[in-house]
Amino acid sequence: MLLISRENRELLRIIEEQKPSSLKELEAATGRKRSNLYRTLSTMAQYGIVDLVRSNKRVKPVVKATSFQVEFGLDEPSQHEKRRS
Repeated sequence: MLLISRENRELLRIIEEQKPSSLKELEAATGRKRSNLYRTLSTMAQYGIVDLVRSNKRVKPVVKATSFQVEFGLDEPSQHEKRRS
């Protein structure tokens, strides 16, 4: 899964604009299955992009980050190279 794909950026926009109170509402707004939404949003939550607020058997997605800056370098040895040394 590409975390910041076009589809996932659209998902964040919908959450931010419509403020769904549950994954069921988000499912209706996006046409994506709840299981798919939960998996995607759980991954985003691990990176601090969203919060998943649980209340009375409901999970409410809340956007925490609306802009992103990704930094990485190609100078660092890969995990594969580290294991060989």
